[in-house]
Amino acid sequence: MRVICAVAVALLVSLGGSLAAGQLDASPQDSALADALWRIAVTTHTRIGFQSIDRSRHTRLNKSANPELLDVSHAVDAVVTADPRYEWHLVGETAVIRPREAWTDPADPLNRRVPPARLTNQTTNGVLAGLSNLIFYNQFTPEHNYLGLPVSFQMKAGTVVDALNQLTEQAGQLLWVVYARPRDNPNGWDVCPTPGSCHADLVFDLHDDMHWNGGLSAQPQPGKPTTIRVAK
Repeated sequence: MRVICAVAVALLVSLGGSLAAGQLDASPQDSALADALWRIAVTTHTRIGFQSIDRSRHTRLNKSANPELLDVSHAVDAVVTADPRYEWHLVGETAVIRPREAWTDPADPLNRRVPPARLTNQTTNGVLAGLSNLIFYNQFTPEHNYLGLPVSFQMKAGTVVDALNQLTEQAGQLLWVVYARPRDNPNGWDVCPTPGSCHADLVFDLHDDMHWNGGLSAQPQPGKPTTIRVAK
């Protein structure tokens, strides 16, 4: 067990590196954690979800990564223990790492309820757009989007976390990463007056065993005020 934990912590520390140009607003700490979790997902063949507190950067996983298999519980325990801001639980067959308070905050965006939906000839980006619409406007409306990976499946009702777990499995991915910017007020986010000039309020990313396979960055649209509907 000590060897496994030491390897996992070493992964976290060794991935802290300098930020690439154009990604200076990303958090080195959360970027390192995201990459460490990605490596654990690959070496343990386990799906992992990560809700980051700050933005993280995404790199290509090194082909020369140590192929030694780790025990996922011990490995995730090690990297999360090294960052007390986070807490992890197994949700179905996915190890999900979230900010500690997010697990019990009914207003957290990823705790929003998603209705069941039959998704036919959709793409991962189209489904992620639907989750953004749910979070911003209380409506799960997937969009026709030619970007992303093709998916068709029956999405079961649950939280946004459950939906991301299902999407990741159906798309053959290993890791989802989500950043949700803190709300500007209890009712939601301020609308960016000039779309494209502001940082995204929601960022979704998907990864397989080697690559970042796209995702979605979203902001509330002008003329469509956001609301946060707290689950009862």
